[in-house]
Amino acid sequence: MAIYFAAGLNCDRECWREERRCPSCSKISRLEHPDIHLIYPIPYGSIEKSLPVIIESRRKNFFNSGEFGRKARSIGIDLIRSVIEAASKHPFEGRKTIMILFEAHLATREAQNAFLKLLEEPPESVVIILITEHAGKLLPTITSRCYKVRFNYLSISAVESILRETFSLKKEEAKKRAILSEGNIRRAVRYGDERFRATERGAKRIVCTVLDRKPRDITNEAGILAKEYDREELEMLLEEVARIFRVLVRTEQVNGGVPESIMNELGEDRISIARLRNFPEDLEKILSSVNNLRKNADVELTLLQLLLDLAGEWY
Repeated sequence: MAIYFAAGLNCDRECWREERRCPSCSKISRLEHPDIHLIYPIPYGSIEKSLPVIIESRRKNFFNSGEFGRKARSIGIDLIRSVIEAASKHPFEGRKTIMILFEAHLATREAQNAFLKLLEEPPESVVIILITEHAGKLLPTITSRCYKVRFNYLSISAVESILRETFSLKKEEAKKRAILSEGNIRRAVRYGDERFRATERGAKRIVCTVLDRKPRDITNEAGILAKEYDREELEMLLEEVARIFRVLVRTEQVNGGVPESIMNELGEDRISIARLRNFPEDLEKILSSVNNLRKNADVELTLLQLLLDLAGEWY
């Protein structure tokens, strides 16, 4: 959506009314426009080497990920300084210079603080877009300076259509992924990655362990997880746990059915127990643990504390 918005701001003519794109929109579609600056989280090291790797990967498939394997990534202050410098210059070709920060929640605290002045008083020719699924991880001083746009979940048929048309998946595979995605196209794409599928299974295992409330199993699970996942993967794992809780409360509120992928793993008895929980409190505990991991807290102790807190088995 950010790319389409950027194209619209710099479009030479109303391309959506024509079959052929204007030169500006063509460049943007190839991620080559000089006034569109794409910022992605990268591992610690050289910006000049890392960003081109991501851009080239996304040119081939915009939904690609994992270019740096299991290395921890962030948007550091050096990246933000490059954004600030680019924003100080006039657009080369278009009417607007557009900065798009993907996974903005991975910006370090130092980087976010350095970004405040630009967000508060951007030049008239500059548009800044922050993209995140986890706005709660951004500093309040950042979010208070932004206009928030939220997107609803897609229908299963829409996800299936995108998978077939954009990724050339066969009907059976596209439909299967669309159902599992629960309306999130990124999740649907990630189902092609075995590591992500393993993460999802791990999240369901955590929920089962918490709901079963067996202290010994909880202690063992924390130790296993600490060895299986690095810090960034643990964030994704805990986000999957939070997603399962959100799905349960959402389906309860609208009197809908629990997705089969969750029902099969948890079972009716566990789901009945889960629906008696204080979901907002659970989500707050998970978010707090994610923040602690980002502050380099001990992984195993953080996980153990979270699982015991969720299970209510401290005493």
